[in-house]
Formats: sequence, structure tokens, C-alpha cells
Amino acid sequence: MVRRERGPRRGNDERSGGKPARGRPERGRPGKPAHGKPAHGKPTHGKPTQGKPSHGKPTHGKAPQGQDAQPRDRDAARRPPVQRATTPPPARRVFPTVTLAAPSPARAGEWLLTTRPGAELDLIEELYFNDEKSAPRPAGASLVAARARPKKHGQTVELAFARQGFLVAETTSASGSEIARAIATALHAASRVPVAWAFDIWVPDSDVANPLNAAATALEAETLREIATIAASWSVTRVPDARVAFSENGLYAQVCLLPDRRCAVGVGWARDAISLAPGGRLRVHVPSAAPSRAAMKLLEAFAWLDRAPEPGDLCVDLGAAPGGWTWVLLEKYRTRVLAVDPANLDKSVVGQRGLVHLRADAFKIEPEETMDWLFCDMAFRPLEVAGLLAKWARRQWARMLIANIKLPMRKKAEIMARVRDILEDGGWTNLRVRQLYHDRDECTIAGVRL
Repeated sequence: MVRRERGPRRGNDERSGGKPARGRPERGRPGKPAHGKPAHGKPTHGKPTQGKPSHGKPTHGKAPQGQDAQPRDRDAARRPPVQRATTPPPARRVFPTVTLAAPSPARAGEWLLTTRPGAELDLIEELYFNDEKSAPRPAGASLVAARARPKKHGQTVELAFARQGFLVAETTSASGSEIARAIATALHAASRVPVAWAFDIWVPDSDVANPLNAAATALEAETLREIATIAASWSVTRVPDARVAFSENGLYAQVCLLPDRRCAVGVGWARDAISLAPGGRLRVHVPSAAPSRAAMKLLEAFAWLDRAPEPGDLCVDLGAAPGGWTWVLLEKYRTRVLAVDPANLDKSVVGQRGLVHLRADAFKIEPEETMDWLFCDMAFRPLEVAGLLAKWARRQWARMLIANIKLPMRKKAEIMARVRDILEDGGWTNLRVRQLYHDRDECTIAGVRL
């Protein structure tokens, strides 16, 4: 199923994306470089041999001394050296330094975005790197306000560090009647006739806001009763959740309950929502038999992408131990899995049908057949992991990709931008990046090789 690389190869470093040379190895005594005269009477490359060159030909490098070194054409010495056209290496992307603006609540007409606790700066830097005119600023714990969502080639940029967000239509007090009035007004502005729509009230994921979850639930019920009174035609078209509204091409009304008991209200099309989960918190539960919590990350990734392997698909799991992702692929989706890791797999995984455990370095294997899915959850340096994943696309070893990239403590947005550039250069397309609810100092990235 796989073959291992046998030692170093001549040519460019595979981790940097170069294509290895498959020529014959150099002859000679191993470990002892030749001194003085070249092997087999051939000229050495670099410094010339002393005296006359071998076979009467000049050596490569410095010109030999003597009459033979003179140019045949005297005018040639006066000619300027020929400038050969070379392709410059790609310029390293430069990221500007971001200066944080003073915190202030989001206002009507601005975007209110929420992120995981402590990731406000990461989201602000990501917004600023994509479009300085978005003017992002802190808007509270786990909240960021921006003038606009960045666009690239006319398409809205998917933000990695934003869990959820919406365009604020109005800010109100935490009153069911006031929220109902604001939602009814925004629904009418979005569509002249009632369509399917979903409604969620959520709080930011922070120590000061999480205790308001019970109040948000009660406020949601109160708001729905008020909507039934003031907008009966819209009340009957409400659907259970945003995923149903998405499937029916409907609207998604959101309310963020702030710690000061104010509310930000917004309505948009469900297809344009950053997430279909309230506050972007898509909670996933796995049985105690799962080898690790990493199983939740993969299940959440499948729900986020709305795509998963089919039974019998051929998958490779790089950095598999202790086996959380492998367990999901075998137990939930009945795939065939090549688990690559020198360490042991959990006993709940060992012996399962469809599993092959290869105790090897993930950087040194080559599959003998194309994999349907490439999975990677390696605790390793992010740019080197990105180089490995790019090699899999360049060599056409896999068709689909889901990977979890571990991030440093600082400059997470910059590192993820570089990871994305490496993967795109390698051949992965339609890339999507998100710091999911079950991710910590990491991001999940998915792509397709066309």
C-alpha cells in the first residue's frame, strides 16, 4: 500500500516542494571525497586542478592559467557579460503590524463577529490583512466589530477565526417586545413576502457572558411570542433551526445578548451565514470508547463541511496515534484506513476491520495508490506540515484533504495565511479554513485536488 523513502535523494528538498532527481548516484568510495584529480579522469566542478586540465579541456569554474585561457576573439574581452534570464523566487508575503483601536460596541451598519476566548487579536489581524478598510476593532470579550467583511475577486472572504457574526440592523434593550419589533422590521426589509426563517439568541463565549445563557433562552421564547402577535404571517414560516432555513433558501435572524443587557439584532440569508450553529458553537458528543477528544474535532469538521467519506473509501491518517480520527473513520463511516504513526494506537482501534497501522514517519512514506481522503492531525510545526500536505497534492496522492494545523502562541493569523499559500501552491483548491468550536490553538483546513 505504501513504500518508504530510502534515505536522502538528490535534487530539491521535498518539503519545499521540489521534484527529486532520479539520476544514478555518484561513483567513488563512499564517505571519502576525492582530493586533487577527479574520479575517472573527469574534470572536477568548482576549483580547477593544478597544471594542465584533464584531456586538454578547461575545468569548470575558474579559467586555467596560460595561453589557452586567452579568448580566441580579442573583441570578446571587451563585450559585456551576457545576462541570462532567470525566474526570481516568489516574494515572501509581508504582513503589516496591526495597531488595535479602542474597544467599543458594534453599531448599526457594522459587522459583529464572535470568536473563541482570547482570539480577538487573531481575528482583527486576519480582517486587517485581507482588507485594511474593514477597520476592525475590539467590541468586547470574544467580540470584534468591523465596517465590512473583506472580499477577494468579488467573493466574500471566509474568515478562519470568526465563529459567527452578522450585519447589525439595530441595537435594542434586552426586551422581548423590542427585539421582536427589530426582527420583524429586518425580515420585511430582507424579503417582501414571508419565507422560511430561523431564529437564535446567543451570547459570546466569555467568562462574563456565558452566565447569561439561561437569560438568553428565556428571552428567545418571549421574543417568539411577541413576533406571533405583531408579525403573524412571519411567525408561521419560522423553521426549527438555521440548517433547515439554509436547505429552504431562507433567512437567519440572530441576536447577540451582550453582558450589559443590550442586544445586537441582525437578519441575513442563511446561505451567507458564517455558521449555522448558535454563536458558532457546534457541540459534538462522542462515546467514552473514543480514544481521544480529537474525535470531536473531526466530527465537527464533517458537519461544518457538510461532507464526509463514503463507506469503503480509502483514507490515510497521518499522525494517527492514539487513534481519535481513525476511530471516527472506522466506527462511524466504515472506511478503509491507513494509520501512519510510530506510536501505538488505542486498544479500541486495534484489530478493527479495514485498519492498517504503519509504524513510520509520515514525512517518509509514499502511497502506492491514490487515496480518496488525506487526514492529518500531527502535533508538528505548521509550515512543515503544510509542505508535507502540499507534496501529497503535487504528487497526486490524495483527492480530498482535512487537516488540523497546530498554531504558535503569537501571529496565528499570519501563520495560517502562509499555510494557505503553501497548500494552494501545492495544488489544493477550494480551501476552507476555520477555528472550530472544538479546536484550541489550532485551525481546521479542508481542500480538494482537481
